[in-house]
Amino acid sequence: MHSRIGTRRLATIAVFAAIYAVLSLIPVSRLIGNLSFLTMAEVFSPLVGMVLGPFEGGLAVFVGTFAGIALGHPVGFDGLDFVPGVVAAVTAGFAMRGQVKAVAGLSLVMYAWYMLDPLSSVFVSVDGVPVPFLWMHMLSLLVFVPVALLHKRGTGFATEAVMIAATVFLSTMNAHVAGAIMTENVYVRINQAYTASGMMHLWGIIFYAYPPERVFFTVVGSILALGVFRAVPPDTVRSLRRG
Repeated sequence: MHSRIGTRRLATIAVFAAIYAVLSLIPVSRLIGNLSFLTMAEVFSPLVGMVLGPFEGGLAVFVGTFAGIALGHPVGFDGLDFVPGVVAAVTAGFAMRGQVKAVAGLSLVMYAWYMLDPLSSVFVSVDGVPVPFLWMHMLSLLVFVPVALLHKRGTGFATEAVMIAATVFLSTMNAHVAGAIMTENVYVRINQAYTASGMMHLWGIIFYAYPPERVFFTVVGSILALGVFRAVPPDTVRSLRRG
């Protein structure tokens, strides 16, 4: 029985990985300063975590990333391309299990990692006013935490739809900060494609580019997730999550 369940679980992970790989071939926007691009897989990674859970969801995205590269998706981070998608899936997986502390802890660790790196731009001047580079990331966490706590208590406002949207928002933003950490380490420290000052200039461009991009991923990802959760019986989703 355990062997059969394990085989079925691996098959499910393989199916999600295959879908992720195919979606990674559909471009959405060019990665700034890179020959690779963001794809529709960014929309799918939170759903993978929400359905399969943090660990199996992360594994499906990991496998799907390399499958996508094998199919022709350009390598953007020297083989570390799986990191943002895995972070999104893990975030969403913990979120849908109600593990608010784990989600908040993961988010705060990544924010601190980015902000403490001397290659990072902590603030960007907008008409002379310093604005945190991670303003949208912090907003997503500030939205998620009360929604998740209210959802656990069964409060009317925090419906499943609101919880899913808040989860996708935070997962998408966590993927972005993970990508930012990859950018400064791979571009500057490993490949020396940019100087430290060149990286700062790049952050200024990315600061204005990422909000509309992340709004798109959040909206489309939420619509996709809501559609799946309404179409698939709850018992089936719970079975997939438990393995």
